[in-house]
Amino acid sequence: MAKLVYNNQGKIRDKKLKPDLEQLLKDAADNSGIDTVSVTSGGQDKIGTPNAKRTGSTRHDDGNAADIQLLDNGDVLDFDNQRKQFEAFVTAAASLGATGIGAGAQYMGTKTIHVGFGSKLVWGAGGKAVNAPAWLKAAAAKGWGKPAAAAPAPKAQVGRNVVIARNGLKLRGGPGLAFEHSTTLKSGTELTVKSFEGPGGEWALVDLDDDGQLDGFVLAAFLAPADDGETN
Repeated sequence: MAKLVYNNQGKIRDKKLKPDLEQLLKDAADNSGIDTVSVTSGGQDKIGTPNAKRTGSTRHDDGNAADIQLLDNGDVLDFDNQRKQFEAFVTAAASLGATGIGAGAQYMGTKTIHVGFGSKLVWGAGGKAVNAPAWLKAAAAKGWGKPAAAAPAPKAQVGRNVVIARNGLKLRGGPGLAFEHSTTLKSGTELTVKSFEGPGGEWALVDLDDDGQLDGFVLAAFLAPADDGETN
């Protein structure tokens, strides 16, 4: 069974963690094959406590969060070199109820991560969500039961494009649904976009044969740049 040790003596945040956070960290370690969780920064006094000993945000107040290191056979792991272990630990911690998780080489180095309660969020350098490493976001999202954000689909551009509508794409006589369609272009059809029209540029004026002749309009949302190096 994984163990949790305190190495925060002499630190500002020198208090112990809440029992439920202690148990969460040990369970996450068990679930990810980590033998020891070392607390390097633990709980601190709440704002308003007489002679409060505290620093930074309120996340660590009353032992609700910890900065920790993961050890295997006495060696401190480094997420630049042992990424899989950290990913597994973060996913396990998130699935067990951790809601605040931070890490980053420019945040606390490559051996320390923040795990605790509070707002559901991941972050990196500067405590900013935008700086959270991709691996951290994906691992936490997996634990929270949410898919990691997918990369946005490439947008159509002037030049060569391909139809990506599953059931085909209607070719219309003008830039709008009110115009009749003359044919349906199959998924995978390549064409040349000459320009974009409509209030938001949502309609693409296309040349089907790449012969300089205009054939009609299609919804640009169902086009993606062709993978032939010719798209402008």
